[in-house]
Order: sequence, then structure tokens, then C-alpha cells
Amino acid sequence: MNKQTKGAIAAGAAALLLAGGAGTMAAWNSSQTVGGGTVQSGNLSLTTVAGSTGWKWVNGPLTGQAFDPAGDKLVPGDQVAYNAVVKIGAQGKNLTAKLIADAASITGTNGLDTSLTNNVTADINGTNLPTGAGGATVTSAQDGQNVNVHVNFTLPTSVTGTTAQNGTVNLSNFAVTLTQQ
Repeated sequence: MNKQTKGAIAAGAAALLLAGGAGTMAAWNSSQTVGGGTVQSGNLSLTTVAGSTGWKWVNGPLTGQAFDPAGDKLVPGDQVAYNAVVKIGAQGKNLTAKLIADAASITGTNGLDTSLTNNVTADINGTNLPTGAGGATVTSAQDGQNVNVHVNFTLPTSVTGTTAQNGTVNLSNFAVTLTQQ
């Protein structure tokens, strides 16, 4: 190989090396801490006030009297209510939640569990909270307050034949839930 060829190859290799490094030049930059502060999240909680729960008949000649789920028997048209006082934890400017009866926590036999309907209402010192779609609406305005919760269970008169007869409903794990909307 002659000197001119060797020189041309060396010049070409040098040009490739220089061209390859051209894209990696450092660019100027700067940064500054802007002090955006700390962001916090809210909370949503529900706590039963001890000694505040109980059952009552809602319609018919027994209205207002105690209902005993272990001994009293429902017939079509009967309505009973589970009442409790719960303390609401609802922190967050845009927080809206629904207080509902958790259908998955209600189990039973002979169609009684599927025949019973329920509706949740709630009030604070007699002032009703907005209701709809089976539940009561809670906002951050109720944070820290005790809310009277009423879950009305109805065995509709539309239940006919042998549906729900001699049925049972297990309410030992019955739950009221507060779910963000």
C-alpha cells in the first residue's frame, strides 16, 4: 500500500470520528427550585357510634316498635329499618360520596335475599341529606359530624307464590358503605 492510500484512509477515519462526535455537544441548561409546597390527599371514613344501632318496624300496626331479626318474620308488604349513627370522615374539596347498603353483604335462602329491597336515607339533626340511587349523598360539609343512617328493607307485595317463604336473610355481616362518586 503506498503512502497516498494510507494517508487517504487515515484522513477518512479521522473525518468519521470527528463527524460522529458532532451530535454529542453539550447544550447549556439551568434549573431553579420553585418551592411548589406540599400536596396532601383527603380521606373518606365511616365509623359506627357505639350503642347507636337498632331495628324498628316502619309500617303497619307495629310502626316504631323494635324489630327482632332473630325472631320476627316478614310477610309481603312489611318494611323494617336498620338505624345507626355513624361518624363521617370526608376531607377533600371536591369529595362527594354515596352512603349505601352493600348488597354483597346480604345473603339468604329461598329468594328472600333477592326479594328484599333496600333504600338508604340519612339525616343530621333531622335535616335530610340528599338521596338518590339507593343511597344518601355525603360531601366534605359532613366531615366530623354524626349522621343518622336509616336502611329501610321492604318485602314488596309483588312477591307472590312461594317465593321467599320460609326464607332467611343473614344480616350478621350486613354493611353500610361510603363510596366516593
